[in-house]
Amino acid sequence: MSQHYQETAQSDQNQQSQTVASPEKPPVEKLFLTLRGELILPGDPAYEAERKVWNGAFNHYPAAIGCCMDVEDVKTAVNFAREHRMTLSVRSGGHSIPGHGTNDGGLVIDLSSMKTITVDPSRRTARLEPGLTWGEVANALQPFGLAMTAGDVASVGVGGLLLGGGIGWMVRAYGLTIDNLRSVELVTADGQLRRASAEENPELFWGLRGGGGNFGVATAFEVNLHPGGTILGGAVFYEATEAERILKEYARVAAAAPDQLSTEAMLALAPPAPFIPPDKQGTPIVGILVCYTGDLSEGERVVAPLRQLATPIADLIAPMPYSDIFALTAVGEVPGLQHHGRSQFFETFSDEMLQTLVQATQSILSPETVVSLRVLGGAMSRVAPDATAFAHRDKQGVVLVTHFAPLSVDANSLAARTQHVFQALSPYANGVYASFLANEGEQRIREAYPPDTYARLVALKNQYDPTNLFHLNQNIKPTAVSTS
Repeated sequence: MSQHYQETAQSDQNQQSQTVASPEKPPVEKLFLTLRGELILPGDPAYEAERKVWNGAFNHYPAAIGCCMDVEDVKTAVNFAREHRMTLSVRSGGHSIPGHGTNDGGLVIDLSSMKTITVDPSRRTARLEPGLTWGEVANALQPFGLAMTAGDVASVGVGGLLLGGGIGWMVRAYGLTIDNLRSVELVTADGQLRRASAEENPELFWGLRGGGGNFGVATAFEVNLHPGGTILGGAVFYEATEAERILKEYARVAAAAPDQLSTEAMLALAPPAPFIPPDKQGTPIVGILVCYTGDLSEGERVVAPLRQLATPIADLIAPMPYSDIFALTAVGEVPGLQHHGRSQFFETFSDEMLQTLVQATQSILSPETVVSLRVLGGAMSRVAPDATAFAHRDKQGVVLVTHFAPLSVDANSLAARTQHVFQALSPYANGVYASFLANEGEQRIREAYPPDTYARLVALKNQYDPTNLFHLNQNIKPTAVSTS
């Protein structure tokens, strides 16, 4: 315990002897005295940095940030928030698009110190704590030649993605991240540690695979691993003068490819990178990102058509360790930028839809714009839609429209350009990925789940969090507080 913490606690205790704490200001020093990890309070030297989250558009000031070291700390923090009716945020990697990892005047449970990973290479399983990032997991598994399909950006936390779904680099080969989940250890709103698996609390296990953080704080995950080692990965970049034709051919090739190939297409302005010729930097481009897992010579054959869609500006596709693929999305790790994102699922990539996508994007393209289109299918589509709370198994693809920039850039302009592309594509869309939602309202949350799925999630919420303690998420409201 630092001197600053001791002085803060002693000062608060002295004030307590003279005054009675009001309900509006919970006696956080009690949590301070019982938490094993750090409790960061306003005025502490670490507070300014720790209160901030990845999406700099959210500038909040929590009353306390509890850096939990273990399950007992999580229990303590959950009980404290419940007993004092504090707003509660749960932060793993902090990559929440709508900024749910922080709040004003409440408590933040920060899990970033819980980073233990235990690998059983013979069984191809691992136990992951929620504070790990997917880059850290990939690096830890690489020496064993193993991997786990995960988010696109290395700094994304294990906890959030493993509850939301997990559309990642190997989604066609090995399914969603949640499809590789064996069990979850969870502290629920009553402060109890529960385990959920196919055999133990199976309905809760169903809901945790896609239902997000609605049911508690996940403290550990047991997962299946799959072969990783060396992949054929990277990206090829084309001028966007023929973007519509390139995307139509990309969608055709990617959808017909074997499961071992997962891909993503991107519309953006060429960055000032060494691999981009100087005269092409700042011009519109189409990028095709690939990850092929399996025999590399076969991978070269499978990927070849995507490298010949036009004359490339740059071709960075090569054999590489799986852990190196995160270099493609390193810009997504930069903290503190404002992010404005909207996403949609599509049952098919029709020519009309792709024409609309290109035209709408080109009309608002700026250095802050990235529009990504990902072809799905493969292993992800062969799981029954009611097997997990994530039910959009039949969707051919997903589009994410993002504008990100320093805080000095006009936020209304960024949001308006994002909305322009989103609205243009809406007539062709069907459903949304909950983990890609911004703060878009209850109706959009319902679009992430079919009616029967949503009803099951409400029943689970009624059972495990009837007072909606865990509401800073894509919230499934319990019946008692439902606004519908």
